[in-house]
Amino acid sequence: MRVPIAVMYLLVSVIVHVVGARWLLARTPALRSDKRLLALFWVAVAALALTPSFAKAALSRTESGILLELLAVSVLEMFAMGLTVITIALFGLALRLGRRARSAVVTAPAPAPPSPPPDEAVLDRRQALERLAGVGLYGVTAGTFGWGMVRGRLDFALEEVVVKIPGWPRALEGYTIAQVSDLHVGAFIGDDELRRGFELVRRAKPDLVVATGDLVDFVAEAADPLAAHLRSLGARDGAYAIVGNHDHYAGPDEVIARLRKGGIHVLSNEGLVIRGGDGGGFALLGVDDLQGRKRPQPGFHGPDLRRALAGIPDDRPRILLAHQPPFFREVAGHVALQLSGHTHGGQIRPLTQPVTAFWDFVRGRYERDGSTLYVNRGFGTSGPPSRVGSPPEVTRIVIVSG
Repeated sequence: MRVPIAVMYLLVSVIVHVVGARWLLARTPALRSDKRLLALFWVAVAALALTPSFAKAALSRTESGILLELLAVSVLEMFAMGLTVITIALFGLALRLGRRARSAVVTAPAPAPPSPPPDEAVLDRRQALERLAGVGLYGVTAGTFGWGMVRGRLDFALEEVVVKIPGWPRALEGYTIAQVSDLHVGAFIGDDELRRGFELVRRAKPDLVVATGDLVDFVAEAADPLAAHLRSLGARDGAYAIVGNHDHYAGPDEVIARLRKGGIHVLSNEGLVIRGGDGGGFALLGVDDLQGRKRPQPGFHGPDLRRALAGIPDDRPRILLAHQPPFFREVAGHVALQLSGHTHGGQIRPLTQPVTAFWDFVRGRYERDGSTLYVNRGFGTSGPPSRVGSPPEVTRIVIVSG
């Protein structure tokens, strides 16, 4: 059973704000000694801790631009506080481990008389420096996230990629596919953001549009406006989509039903031949998300390339839509091109660098066993509604014969 987002926000926000507040109080004796200031301090902490869940719960009952902005700002503040608390905790742990390591290596001489307690002035200076460092880290993190919300997440980029495919029909030389991914339509991506980003899709003048998963954030109803925007693009060969892990959270059957009702083709372990009359055309394949292997739902048990290929002639060049890039390990050598998303290109770099360092596929182009993988940085955001160093992307893929 999935925990409601408002409840999740409440748990995370209360924990990080209480931990952060206790850390700050331990280094601010003057605040602890003034009962009035201390009471105001805890009121402010409570307000910051409760605002994300309050705004999320209120938005589920009524649409409000003010509430939406409040949710965005409060979620960013929550993530900034959480990152600050984690960084301080890791730094403190490293210092303690370093002191233990040094004490274990150095052979202690005869016991010395006990040292006098540290001078109060020394303690005050150390506390002031620690407090300044912690508050400064919080300020820099919040400021960076804030820039990523106001500017970074709306700085859409159109990337062009030329892919050579052996056996590609001459009649389709220069065939153009526009890829969007990880739209996360919902709380922070609505009509305004879709219009702005899809203007780049129109500029790409695609023959075909594909949306490679995480179409909605957590609510299936958000697929309705997305379908309308995809349909309005008017690509000659239409618009196709697959589901991602967030679509699984929202209910993949309902997401798919809404998209199909809106005129969008959705491929779930399915395939078809596009432009069969132009030199035989090519096979467009779409698979279910890897989330289906972790938590299967009726009709959604994860990607199945063999099923997607059923009825497809063996000699057609294969283009595969698969939300999560790691599926490339299973299909490299069996498809010409895999189009994926999921990673958001790191979304907030370099803060995400320690995590993405362990991923094989983060952003851009990869080659393996004669196959090409392209990982789109994504359109929307997940978690904090912010992007830094990884602008949202629309990809213009041009196919030529290899």
